[in-house]
Amino acid sequence: MKGKHSAITIFLMIMVLAVSFSVNTLAQEAAEKKDDKKKYSPAERPEENYLARFHALDRVYDLMRSNLEQIYMLKVIVSNFGDQGWNEGYESVYEGYKKGMDYYYKRDIIYARVELEDNKKNIGEMYKKVAEKYKEQTQGMLNQCANMILNLSLDERARSNPDRSNVLNRNMSRLRIAYGQYDDAERAVREQRNQTAVLHYRVSKTYAIKILEQLNPEEAKGKYDVHKADNLNRILNPKSEESAQ
Repeated sequence: MKGKHSAITIFLMIMVLAVSFSVNTLAQEAAEKKDDKKKYSPAERPEENYLARFHALDRVYDLMRSNLEQIYMLKVIVSNFGDQGWNEGYESVYEGYKKGMDYYYKRDIIYARVELEDNKKNIGEMYKKVAEKYKEQTQGMLNQCANMILNLSLDERARSNPDRSNVLNRNMSRLRIAYGQYDDAERAVREQRNQTAVLHYRVSKTYAIKILEQLNPEEAKGKYDVHKADNLNRILNPKSEESAQ
């Protein structure tokens, strides 16, 4: 009987400790939430009622998906062009998304929506910087392509040799498409659709690289590997390639 009584006492003590731990954890989380929300002034604090939570739920689900996809694409870009100083901006965007998800997992849907919408805005600002750099890269490639095609057009052998003539016509078509994509990117930037602009610049660079590799294969060999991987939304890892060889 004494052993049974001791077992019951130990069990009750464990239950008390478990409840106490749960209460303390919940209290700590509530305190953290309260402190975190102090940054919002009375004028900026979002409504916290049933209707607001209902409307926030769909918005949160949409932002969770779309923000994550955009952040992954940013990760690829930052990894491929690490010399552009975009790491700090990427880390800030990553932490912003993480903060929004913390609110979501704590079932604080209102503030999850607020943080994820703020995260979406910051993602857009970072894509604006990326689009500016991609514009510069694309312009440089298209200028090279235009010069090469002009020189080929003035080469009398391109007029008399059917093979050279076909190469000229094929690459002129590619250049027209590349410039079309460049124009679409410019339009997207004006409309503040910066991720879409980046995608158009990537397509434009893809066509430009095909021209450069065909018209000047020796100089172009390996020169555009980072861009080619990035255009496919892949991270180029030279170390992995070297070890595979």
